[in-house]
Amino acid sequence: MSKKIIIITSVFLSLILLGLVGYYLLSPNDSGTPNSVVSGFRSFFTFGGDDTSSTSTTTPVQNETDLKQAEELQLNFTQKLRKLSSESVSGAGTADFKAGTVVHYIEKATGHIFEVELFSPKQIRISNTTIPVVIDGIWGNKNNSLIARYLKDDNKTVDTYSLTLKNLSTTTENTITGTPFPTNISDVSIFGTNVFYLEQSETFSTGYISNFDGTKKKQVWNSPIKELNSQFVNDKTVALTTKPNPNLPGFLYLVDTGNGVVKNVLRNIAGLSTLVNGDATQILYLTQESFILLSVFNQKDKSSKNVDFTTFPEKCVWSNKDKSVVYCAVPKEHLVPNSLINWYKGFISFSDDIHKYNTKDGTYSIVGELFKESAENIDVIKPILSENEQYIVFMNKKDNSLWSLDLTK
Repeated sequence: MSKKIIIITSVFLSLILLGLVGYYLLSPNDSGTPNSVVSGFRSFFTFGGDDTSSTSTTTPVQNETDLKQAEELQLNFTQKLRKLSSESVSGAGTADFKAGTVVHYIEKATGHIFEVELFSPKQIRISNTTIPVVIDGIWGNKNNSLIARYLKDDNKTVDTYSLTLKNLSTTTENTITGTPFPTNISDVSIFGTNVFYLEQSETFSTGYISNFDGTKKKQVWNSPIKELNSQFVNDKTVALTTKPNPNLPGFLYLVDTGNGVVKNVLRNIAGLSTLVNGDATQILYLTQESFILLSVFNQKDKSSKNVDFTTFPEKCVWSNKDKSVVYCAVPKEHLVPNSLINWYKGFISFSDDIHKYNTKDGTYSIVGELFKESAENIDVIKPILSENEQYIVFMNKKDNSLWSLDLTK
């Protein structure tokens, strides 16, 4: 074959390839808008601008398998335990209206945002903005905003973005505004319309509170202690706990969001993990020494009481209606001092039931037998209570599917 023919053939094939790429990028997707794939938040929301390509559509169905799955998810809305999404999600939030509780969640693979009504079979996609591989989504601002985090291409840097839904409606077009947060954030927690986040340097961790759009930023923490988990307890309190390690003493600090005053509440507890109730009067905490023990610390009288079952505070959520009640997902399996860190790393997994525990009299009851209700082993993470406390919404660590449990049934 002559050199001239090879060149002509190469040019012809290149033109065909460019035409196919152009067709894909310019052709409408199932929502009638141009296809777009985003490598990360910053390449999409370069300057924190609006995205107006997101429209409200029904959950996309690609084939018969997807159609069957969508139908199954809609049919089970009357069940006590309901699967809200079979696809992996990064996080969910709830909001209550006159009609009932509504859940928003962000899909892990695509960054698409969905809405599910817990009182009906209605499930819709309310944003199709594509932001691939969102590893964490923490909701707040009455379920209209979230802090979304993803791992950048170097597989080391976690990028953080605040996303807010605008003109939220199931019948009109939705838009998303994006605000970049610093790239060196090690932990984030939310209360209402405020965000707490930790920036980590080589020698210090610094904690800030701001609005979702990054305004009204205020420093409330600065310490050489860097490995910390945060919990935005209420508008006046942030709890900071050293990351649990059974071979190291742990500490819990309560930070006053108004004046930055720090109070050391728990100290020198091996493998400490905590969960503080809504008024910061009681603390559920885990001890991991020669054995593993779950206890409740009372701030008023400085007393501790052992809990009759064992689980991780990460699997629990306090009631806001009764500050003495906590709901916990409790593994059927036996726990040992290394269980928590191995669970974090994904080396082990559990099958849970939901317990309701009252710290006043030490009584508890099983309110959800998850395997019995679903025929699936569910390893609960990120549990949240709806405002009316009718539902617990949580994810299954095994596959990041999303579930709700009706506590009134």
